[in-house]
Amino acid sequence: MRIGLISDVHANAIALEAVLESMGKVDAIVCAGDIVGYNPYPNETIELLRKYNVRCVMGDVDKAVVTGDTEWFNGVTVDTIKWTIRHLKKDGFDFIRGLPDHLDCDGMVIYHGSPGSMKDLVFEYEPEKMCSIFESVEHRIFAFGHTHIPLIKECGDKTILNPGSVGQPRDGNNQASYAIWDTEKKTFEIKRVPYDYKQVQAKILSEGLPELMAERLTYGK
Repeated sequence: MRIGLISDVHANAIALEAVLESMGKVDAIVCAGDIVGYNPYPNETIELLRKYNVRCVMGDVDKAVVTGDTEWFNGVTVDTIKWTIRHLKKDGFDFIRGLPDHLDCDGMVIYHGSPGSMKDLVFEYEPEKMCSIFESVEHRIFAFGHTHIPLIKECGDKTILNPGSVGQPRDGNNQASYAIWDTEKKTFEIKRVPYDYKQVQAKILSEGLPELMAERLTYGK
C-alpha cells in the first residue's frame, strides 16, 4: 500500500490542492491534524478533505475553533481562530467535532502532538525526549504533526515520522510538505510541492487576517 500522510493544512486549500495532485494514486490519505486556522480557506479545505476521503485527527487549533478555548495561544493565532469561527460553515464545525484524537492506519498510529497531548511539540534536536515519548506506544510506526517541520527518525525498533506542514511550513522551505509511506517496500519519503502562495497571501490580507500569516508563507518560517 502507498499511504499519503499530511499535517497542518491550516486552511490553505491552495497548497492542499497542489499536494493532492502531486501525491497521485495512493491507497489512503491520513492527516495528523490542524486542518484550519491561520489561513483563509477553511471551508474549501474541509471540502477537499472530504472529497479525497482523508482520515484526520484533531489538532489543537481545530479544538480551539470548536470549543472557543484560546487560552493556550498567542494573540496572532487567537485572531485567526476567531476569524475561522466567524467564517466556518456548520458542516465544517460538525466535521471537526467528529475528529478523533488518534488514528490507526495499517499499523501506523497518528496523533497531532504526542500520545500524551495534542499540544506536545516534538523536535529532532531533542532525541532523548522524542524517543522516550514513544517508547510506551505499542505501534512500531508513529506519525505526528504540530511542529510544521518534516522528520524521519529511528528510535530503537520504532520509526517516527512527521510529514511537515501543507499549509504553513516552518523549516525554511516554503513549499508544501507531505510524506509517502510504502508499506510493502517499508519506505518513507518526504516530498515538497510548490504552489501559488502569493494567491493565499493576497486572500489573507483582503480578509483582514494578520500580516504575519502572509509573511510566513514567503519564508517558510
